[in-house]
Amino acid sequence: MTNTENSINQNGCSVCATGTENYTTFRPVHHTNTLFYQYDYRHTNGNLFSTVAPTLEECREKRDKWLQKKRFNKLFPATLKQIQEEKRLTKSDMGFQIGHIDPYHVASIYWDTLKRGELVEMFNKMFGTEIK
Repeated sequence: MTNTENSINQNGCSVCATGTENYTTFRPVHHTNTLFYQYDYRHTNGNLFSTVAPTLEECREKRDKWLQKKRFNKLFPATLKQIQEEKRLTKSDMGFQIGHIDPYHVASIYWDTLKRGELVEMFNKMFGTEIK
């Protein structure tokens, strides 16, 4: 990196606070005409996600995929088996699973009043799945 004035690191360690994102731009020495983003996100559990991409949107997309993968690993074994066997999940299955991760999520509180398509969309976004 050629620019260290706006570094998001201190002594080589990220200064990103828990539950927040931090980013800066830089121009690599070998591509001085190209702007890149250095991006850090510290999860609420303390894990750090760090990436570099040409746009901030790409950095956030990578972060979202990382978060989805972490959540996908939290699916109940029975739910995961249903997904792998391409069996239809019920609205209550999805609402309960979402509530296990985020008890105050609209899908876990109002699962019975939401349309199935809305619930499927929320479930897929949260867990990185592609159920129909």
